[in-house]
Amino acid sequence: MKQFTLVILLVLGTSTYVFPHTAADGDPTESKSFTVSPGGNLELSLNSGDIRIATWEKNEVSVRISNYEDDDHDAVRMTQQGNTIHITDRDSWGEGGRFDISIPSRFNLDLQTSNGDIIIRGKLTGNITGQTSAGNIRFDDVDGLVDAHTSGGDVKTGKITGKATLATSGGEIDVASSTSELELRSSGGDLKVGNVGKSLHAKTAGGDIIIGDVGGEAVVSTAGGNVRVGKVTGEASLSTAGGDVELKGGNGNIRAATSGGNVILTNLSGSVDARTSGGDIYAELVPSGKGKSRLATAAGTIDLRVPENAKATINARIRIRGSWRDQRDEYSINSDFKAVSSSRNKDDDEISAKYVLNGGGEEITLDTVNSDIEIRKLNK
Repeated sequence: MKQFTLVILLVLGTSTYVFPHTAADGDPTESKSFTVSPGGNLELSLNSGDIRIATWEKNEVSVRISNYEDDDHDAVRMTQQGNTIHITDRDSWGEGGRFDISIPSRFNLDLQTSNGDIIIRGKLTGNITGQTSAGNIRFDDVDGLVDAHTSGGDVKTGKITGKATLATSGGEIDVASSTSELELRSSGGDLKVGNVGKSLHAKTAGGDIIIGDVGGEAVVSTAGGNVRVGKVTGEASLSTAGGDVELKGGNGNIRAATSGGNVILTNLSGSVDARTSGGDIYAELVPSGKGKSRLATAAGTIDLRVPENAKATINARIRIRGSWRDQRDEYSINSDFKAVSSSRNKDDDEISAKYVLNGGGEEITLDTVNSDIEIRKLNK
């Protein structure tokens, strides 16, 4: 069996270890340890290979390389410079291997691989930068900033307490929770998040979006799925081109839009703009004087619930279109409140009514086509 070569260079406090190795050597594993202090850095850049990180309470970075193949007989190069560990095999064109690395629980990570998974186990106090072109990214709780991207896999995390950006071009993103700002992007998967402490920006081109409560602004969009969000403290913009939109609470400016589903809004006290081209709208709204609200659908029922003591002016309209004109008498505006005016204009094919609640106030417009409108008292 060949003995691996260990080259140690001590230049200005820098130690370099070079491991030329191939699978043909018969020894599929190499290992090395470095003495470090908490709060240091691991910088790992691979042409190919899986990265598996585990945290421990030792002041040591331990590296174990298994099943590493290097067709050009190039070396994995490991360098320690102060409290930073550098590992690279950028010159390698082999199939890569598996890098199992243990680090102090308080450490920073900069991880890159062109073909492999990135997995981090144990709670980490530090920042993470991670990128892979063809693998999954998974890590547990992180107390720090996170920037992680994959072009061909899923992203799954525990609780994140720092600002985070997570992106994938071909998978799902699942975050247990976040206490800070969070940005999610996917070109083809679902987005799932627990509660978010501050602002949320989430976008996918092909999946559902399911979010807990959001403590700031929420901008959420998908081109092909449902959107379900808990209570949003700040402004909210929720949209989908092919599913339902559901919001369980909000007190800012709310925008909800879908081209092919229902809109369900509950426990709202802000301004609302809700639109759908092919579904029903249900909204519970407590007018707060923050602005006008509008609920509009091109082919569905509108069901608005407001408190009995609300100060609001409600304008409701049903437009009759197409072959349904002869059935205009089947459509109606039904309300628990007394209308100050109402009309059925057969010439203009329109049914309308106006309600002034408790002297009037915030304007709420309801507009639908070939469907009913319900205006009911909200019982809390």
